Amino acid sequence: MTRALWFYKVTRPVQFIAAAFGTWVVALLSNGPDPVSSNKVAASVAMGLTVLAASIFHYGAANRMYARKVWDLVKVENPAGLIVTGLVIFAASCLVAAVYLPWECSAIATIDAIIVVLYARVLSKRWITKNTVIAFACTTPILMGWLAGHRLHPVVPYAIVISFSAYLAREIVKDIQDIRANQGIRVTLPIQIGVVGAMRIAGIFAALSAIVTASLFGVFHPSLAMGLLILFATGEFILVAHHLFVRQEPARIHQDITRGIYALILSVVVLALPE
Repeated sequence: MTRALWFYKVTRPVQFIAAAFGTWVVALLSNGPDPVSSNKVAASVAMGLTVLAASIFHYGAANRMYARKVWDLVKVENPAGLIVTGLVIFAASCLVAAVYLPWECSAIATIDAIIVVLYARVLSKRWITKNTVIAFACTTPILMGWLAGHRLHPVVPYAIVISFSAYLAREIVKDIQDIRANQGIRVTLPIQIGVVGAMRIAGIFAALSAIVTASLFGVFHPSLAMGLLILFATGEFILVAHHLFVRQEPARIHQDITRGIYALILSVVVLALPE
């Protein structure tokens, strides 16, 4: 593996750029139309740094046989260096939030850092904390963007429910795929209740995401562009639920959920744009 590819896999630029962009989009709805106001830029930077720090720290602190390292073929020669680097970036994120954003945003940045630091050795031991705290952390870009502004846009509660449910389904599915790697290390939902039971529970959360996404049609009377994006996101979540309930195969569900979330973000972009 080349150094550039190793760097790409450990830093996961797509994820931290998507988190920063999602935060900025929600901030557009909650803090006025100026796209480069200090609140929007600071919230976006703080969230991007948080996700970057999380990936770097987790690669250093997680168990040597952590499944993502195995899949990515990433060999970590200096885990202590990654841990320290992640902590420094976390501190930078918290500093940006403390200086430029309301205290609620500082709290979110701090909570995210605590979750990631405790996750590797403590919170990942049992599925109830392992899945829920990561689903919450994946939802914090929406919270950060909302709290960076001055008002609660009606789409935000829907986005929170959709995002949390979709990411919770994704985390359960990842545990199904990691069931061998997790044996003897942590008690995940498929280990505790079986693969079929875990797929059904993940399917319930995927179906909830589809239902809430579809309900946006009745709430916002979207434009054609926004409507097509909402329809696409709904279809992705329905496809996930179908795979889990009917076909009972978890393959490629991660990609389907990610596409659904990205389509949802783009639909909010359309909503935020002036008519």
